[in-house]
Amino acid sequence: MKTAALRLVLLAVLSVLAAAWSKEDYEIFRLHDEVTAAEGAGVTFYDFVGAQPNANQNDLNKAYRKTSRLLHPDKVKRSFIANASKDQDRSKTTQKGVHVNRGPTKREIAAAEKEAHERAQRLNVVANILRGPGRERYDYFLKNGFPKWRGTGYYYSRFRPGLGSVLVGLLLAFGGGAHYGALILSWKRQRDFVDRYIRQARRAAWGDELGVRGINSTPTPASAPAADSGEMSAQTMNRRQKRMMDRENRKEKKNGGSKTGSRSTGTSSPTGETVEPTGERKRVVAENGKVLIVDSVGNVFLEEESEDGERQEFLLDVEEIQRPTVRDTMIFKLPGWVYRKTVGQVLGTSNMVDDGTFSEGEEMDVMEQPEQSEQSGSAAASGKASRRRKGKRSQRS
Repeated sequence: MKTAALRLVLLAVLSVLAAAWSKEDYEIFRLHDEVTAAEGAGVTFYDFVGAQPNANQNDLNKAYRKTSRLLHPDKVKRSFIANASKDQDRSKTTQKGVHVNRGPTKREIAAAEKEAHERAQRLNVVANILRGPGRERYDYFLKNGFPKWRGTGYYYSRFRPGLGSVLVGLLLAFGGGAHYGALILSWKRQRDFVDRYIRQARRAAWGDELGVRGINSTPTPASAPAADSGEMSAQTMNRRQKRMMDRENRKEKKNGGSKTGSRSTGTSSPTGETVEPTGERKRVVAENGKVLIVDSVGNVFLEEESEDGERQEFLLDVEEIQRPTVRDTMIFKLPGWVYRKTVGQVLGTSNMVDDGTFSEGEEMDVMEQPEQSEQSGSAAASGKASRRRKGKRSQRS
């Protein structure tokens, strides 16, 4: 344990030393700050020397010699005195009286000479860096940026995001990646649960004590045909149900298919092409109290009883559980939810009202059709009865 701890400490120290700046780096940072402060912001070493960034050593030497002659302290001193004297002569010509040419003071000459010495020394150090191995390091910082002095050392300035960027980042992180990962985990757990549910039901039906026999596999006989009035009422109900289904479909389409886009839970609802139990069937009571039916093929059905007392069988299938996609995450669902709660709610209510009035008119038409047929039938029957009575009276007479 002690050796492992010592190794970790040694590795941390070495990583800190490797990540720290070298002595040459600190020299480059100091010169960069001095050049930008004296020559202007954005002035690089190449600009100070007077060469291009892609210049070779010969071009650098030529540019350095040319710039060093211009920045030599003696030449700067003479040019400073000459320029100051010319400025004073120009100002005297505009004024009347006797004028004495005094020139710049000793303090001003000393300050200019001192500044010239500093620029010359700075130019020599910069030229040595560009002509030596430090040029590659300087080019690296010139490309990636220079750190700034923060009181105790040189550090890179960090990006400080605002409130909007933070909210967008959180939405992308948690509403996108984390939400999609949670959906995938939930999908896998649902598949495992349904698969385990089916396996336990099969094991209980074919080789365990929980299997219960006694389910008749023969189909139930069809009921006898009803009377004409029953057929008419059944047709009326079928038409009415069809109209109601059409109305629901129209509402779902106008609402964006929110109902149709719901995820399947592994239990398929009975449709026109449902899978029916085949061969011998066994009823199994699961651990949670649900009644399951297992046929000879191995299909497992969930048996449920409706409020009307009708028993329905739902096939349990692992493949019915659809895999979630990126469109099911909060990034895509949140804008749609906001639209439905704001603009879509106003537009959706008007569409629903229109659909309701239209469907009610259709239902009234459907309900009126059998009444009219009954009235026509009764009128025809009464006409026949009156004709028979007239025939009998004529025979008696």
